[in-house]
Amino acid sequence: MLRRVCLASIASTGLFAAFAASAVDLVHHDGFETCWSAALSKSQFLEELRASVDGKTGCIPQQSGNESGIDYTICEVANGCGAGISGCAVALQASAFSGDFAAGSFSAPGSASNLAVPINAGFLGSCTLDITAITLTYALDYLMRVDGVDGVYTDDLQAPFVDITGQSTSNNCNALIGAFLATYIAQAIVAAESSAASAIEPELRSRTVERSICPLSTP
Repeated sequence: MLRRVCLASIASTGLFAAFAASAVDLVHHDGFETCWSAALSKSQFLEELRASVDGKTGCIPQQSGNESGIDYTICEVANGCGAGISGCAVALQASAFSGDFAAGSFSAPGSASNLAVPINAGFLGSCTLDITAITLTYALDYLMRVDGVDGVYTDDLQAPFVDITGQSTSNNCNALIGAFLATYIAQAIVAAESSAASAIEPELRSRTVERSICPLSTP
């Protein structure tokens, strides 16, 4: 009988210690409080998301290649993305975020500045592709942990996703470059989406990861 009691006691103590260690590692504070004193409200966290994204500048780097035997260079703008960095800069805007705090999924509509993309197509000539009226959607996915009685904790952030949902294009290119442009526009959209996602990730991580949001029962 004594042996069973001792074993049960050891097991119980081990489980409690593991649970306690996990709680400390998770939030570094008393996880049994209703809300941690330093927790953000839901509205404050959503504003942190918006502020982390709005006004950031991405960069579509200079690209060179060959398409159907034609050598081309795109976004050859000296210092366009900062000192010594050639490329096309794009400024981002974000509206208010909304989402599911328990699931850790958030999104917001936004827009981007007009893009003037210089194209040099070798013997075919040079021209500019203008991409305007750009609308987009930001999608963020956090790994959430339960924090206290009525809160969550942002344990990690998956890579942000930016989807360009609309745009208008025009150009001053000659007819010989037209076929190349049809191919490049799709590439330019993908490059802009990737650039935007890379631009917003660092500040999102610094401002919104390892933060507590509580209480969830009120807006």
